[in-house]
Amino acid sequence: MKISRDTMEAIRSHGAQGYPHEICGIMIGPPGNRTVTEVKRARNIIVERARDRYEIDPRDHIRIQREADAAGLDIIGYYHSHPDHPAQASRFDTERAWAGYVYVIVAIQDGKPVDANAFVAERDGGPFNPEPLEVI
Repeated sequence: MKISRDTMEAIRSHGAQGYPHEICGIMIGPPGNRTVTEVKRARNIIVERARDRYEIDPRDHIRIQREADAAGLDIIGYYHSHPDHPAQASRFDTERAWAGYVYVIVAIQDGKPVDANAFVAERDGGPFNPEPLEVI
């Protein structure tokens, strides 16, 4: 997956701002390739376990899908943060993954972004495979 430097910085910034809770959002870009040109923040509707769980608000998902469609763009994938944990997919993340989308996880340590990794699920519910993450 390719992602613009500004777009990657927007994900990192979102993660830092949301610390110590997990944040989430949607990555969009031109159809037919895995190049992320924009990210859209979404609300994490999980409250009680927000330090280690996320679920994108379905209303945000629908709104962002409509905005992407109107702009002739596709949803490339999803991003979220791991506060004070590595940028590796948890079992919870893997079990909820949809095949064909890229998932970016940014690690936030003490309020600062320290690492990011990308993954793609072989099928719905995983397993995840690492996806090269190229910042352009």
